[in-house]
Amino acid sequence: MRRWTMAVAALLVATTTAAQVGELELKRFAKAYLGYMPGSTVTLTESALRTAPAGPYQTVRGERTTTIGEGKDQIAMLVDPFARTAVVGLLFHLPAVDPPVTGDTLPRFVQEVLPQVLGSYLGSRVKIPWPMSPFRPSGVLPLTARVETGYGPMQMAIAISTDGKFLALGGTWPLDRDPRALRREILENADVQWDPGHEKAVVKLVEFSDFQCPACKRGWANVKPVLAEAGENVRHGLVNFPLYNAHPWAFRAAVAGECVGSLWPDRLVALKEDFYRLQDSLTLDTVDIAVIGFLAQQGLDEKSFRGCYLKDAAVDRVLRQLELGYRLGVFGTPTYFANGESLPFGEPEVLAKRLQAIIAAKGRPEDAAEVVATPRPTATAGETPQH
Repeated sequence: MRRWTMAVAALLVATTTAAQVGELELKRFAKAYLGYMPGSTVTLTESALRTAPAGPYQTVRGERTTTIGEGKDQIAMLVDPFARTAVVGLLFHLPAVDPPVTGDTLPRFVQEVLPQVLGSYLGSRVKIPWPMSPFRPSGVLPLTARVETGYGPMQMAIAISTDGKFLALGGTWPLDRDPRALRREILENADVQWDPGHEKAVVKLVEFSDFQCPACKRGWANVKPVLAEAGENVRHGLVNFPLYNAHPWAFRAAVAGECVGSLWPDRLVALKEDFYRLQDSLTLDTVDIAVIGFLAQQGLDEKSFRGCYLKDAAVDRVLRQLELGYRLGVFGTPTYFANGESLPFGEPEVLAKRLQAIIAAKGRPEDAAEVVATPRPTATAGETPQH
């Protein structure tokens, strides 16, 4: 704590101002970060430079509009102008505390006050340890929250402004890199359950999904025929992202899917579609019955499945997939990434054309040509993910 206070004082002596990250840079980053839609335009509704005891920071909010509908996607960022990084996700104004947060009281605020606030937002028990490794004093402090899911803890990247006024839920992104390229690198070595075949596909379409999510069911109905049309040029994979607070049986079903996918990869899509078919009737108590019935129908070995199901290793893999989703900016399902670019699940025409454009660009969405889609007079730009 003493080192933190001394470092803050040294920083304030060295400099009192910082170059604010410009509007054009923020718009460029936001457009690449948000889901692709034709004719997108990003408008910043807020870009405020603020000062904390340890240095400056920016709070940024924006919205993206498109030429084919009236819907607007939102983005919020907590920006460190010194490090040229942005924590992107959900941005909250924290309630005032008495006495106000200072360099001396910041560690206590992080460990005692912040977990209660974040826990109320998430509806879960939360612990936030003070960082053990040294870091540069700044207006933005990245942290790791340990969130209890009911099946075990997961780690969630967050950050606060060091004056204790703002909390951001999300990963930290370098503003000087295209977020699509960074997502692509992260997903390259991630735990994805790939559909068999198409291993040499130019495009990898990764789906973050929840088996209890109605929008996932509707989205898959749109995406599946697009994948069939794309053929060997696109490989599809699934990452479990069960919204455990909103959907009571989603996590249990995700573990079942993890086991079926690891034992019989060619049956995972069938299990997903079976869960979708039974969505309106399943409960936490009947998930197991449904899965065992699926195994019998498919002629799969129940003993092998039970050797995996709800065991620590399978549960842990689902928890790590949740962490991956939050790191990449997933806060609702379904979310689809094509070589790192987020694509709309409710716009099959846009999805099909954009996949072809990325294929033509040799798998680099940042180099892909804009696509032209049919405008819609009143409909929104894609369905809203389920939170």
